[in-house]
Amino acid sequence: MELAATMSVFDSNGTSFEVGGTVASRFLSRIAWSHNGGVVELFAVGSNFPGRPGRLGQGTYERSGWAQIEPWDFIYLPAADDQEADLALGLFREGMSVNSTPFAFLSYFKVLNIHHGGGAGQKTWINDNLHRIWYRPALNRLAEIQKNEADVGRYLYEEGRCAVAHAHGTPLVNPDSYADRRRMEGDLKLMKEIAALFIETEFGVLSDSSYWESLREGGSPKSELLRKAVQEDGRIVYVPEQLSA
Repeated sequence: MELAATMSVFDSNGTSFEVGGTVASRFLSRIAWSHNGGVVELFAVGSNFPGRPGRLGQGTYERSGWAQIEPWDFIYLPAADDQEADLALGLFREGMSVNSTPFAFLSYFKVLNIHHGGGAGQKTWINDNLHRIWYRPALNRLAEIQKNEADVGRYLYEEGRCAVAHAHGTPLVNPDSYADRRRMEGDLKLMKEIAALFIETEFGVLSDSSYWESLREGGSPKSELLRKAVQEDGRIVYVPEQLSA
């Protein structure tokens, strides 16, 4: 299901188009990570109007005849502690959103590149962490690869990452080759899980399922869990939730 929505950034002290756009994009990357779904930005506009930005549809009132999707009761909005974590979430959203399987694969692989500048480190990390993959479609693809490839890290790096990024020599991914397309579609399932695992373990940004599991085990919700609150004028705001341990 695809939904069209608008969002706006308001700063009472004023802000630049670039800063406001970056804040909005980082918010979208966190939402995409939390809900494991792509978010595509169609366009952005700026305004010098001194009043608050317009409020549209479901985001303003508890119920709306214009938007048939109810606001979430809770939002897990993960915190990213540094610029590298921000970059990782941005690349992951790009991978979920871009309309190209090879480029999506490359976006996920670039997440590993944040900490490992060379191919050797990336291949080693993949091979050392394959045992932590649990998502069934990714495990099925891993089993298929291992029938012919003893070094999965090498395969994903050379016949995936490098084959997509370069067009000189072999291996390469030909966008007109249906065989290449089908292979990349299978590899994408595994690469997405590897990138998600890297973000959780290397940057400490929990997935939605891991976050809720931590709460069930007695963890603190901190400020990352936001609860929907309806104000007297009907506006919806999200406030930090306080749960008892």
